[in-house]
Amino acid sequence: MIALDALSFWWRRQGMFWLLALPIAGLAAAITYVLQTDRQFIDWRQHWGWHFLFALLYAMFLDRWIKEALLDDAGLCDEVDELRRSTIAVRFLTFAAAFCLLGVASALCPYLGLNIVLCAAAATLFVLLLPSLAAGEPLTLGQAFILGRPFQTPLFVLIAGAMVLSLLAGEGLAWGSTYLPDRPWNAAAVAGGQRLVDCLLLSFVGYALASTFRQLTDWQPPEPDDHPFRGMRLRARKA
Repeated sequence: MIALDALSFWWRRQGMFWLLALPIAGLAAAITYVLQTDRQFIDWRQHWGWHFLFALLYAMFLDRWIKEALLDDAGLCDEVDELRRSTIAVRFLTFAAAFCLLGVASALCPYLGLNIVLCAAAATLFVLLLPSLAAGEPLTLGQAFILGRPFQTPLFVLIAGAMVLSLLAGEGLAWGSTYLPDRPWNAAAVAGGQRLVDCLLLSFVGYALASTFRQLTDWQPPEPDDHPFRGMRLRARKA
């Protein structure tokens, strides 16, 4: 059901998704095109700095998407607008970038399957720290670990699945490019397509993290001061 909800949310946020994802994909395509056409940059083609740059961009994308998912059913009030406009927390940027770099490392390791398992397992331990930071209610590492313990298996499947799909998409795009002319724009299109796929996967991961965080903590978006019974939540009665 979360997958369907994530798809529905992505469909309703098409404008925001493309506004966030297209600059990332366009930057990747432009960088790849320049590196392919100018031989003086040949030593920069596989530089680790590009992975770090896009890890930071992915972190900023994920922060914005989680915020929007948390505020999906929020009413109009100053507190909601303030949270929506808030900048990314330094801790969020640090941890999310580290998780993204772990994902990149999985593609560089000769033992691909083992590395995906280890990277996904490491990220699963503390990944619920990210929605807490996006919500403005940061957890400690210990609290994030304890909070996510009941959902470690679904979270592991979520993260590992996104990593595998990203790698498969990269292989598929590279295979498809062999049927196109060997031109610099070919490699640029593959790089841009890979980033778009990654952003799509991150949108599903971000929504799932936000939904899990709300389910485990009963976090609710801010309400207007004049809202009737402000702060009171109704729960479904168990059968």
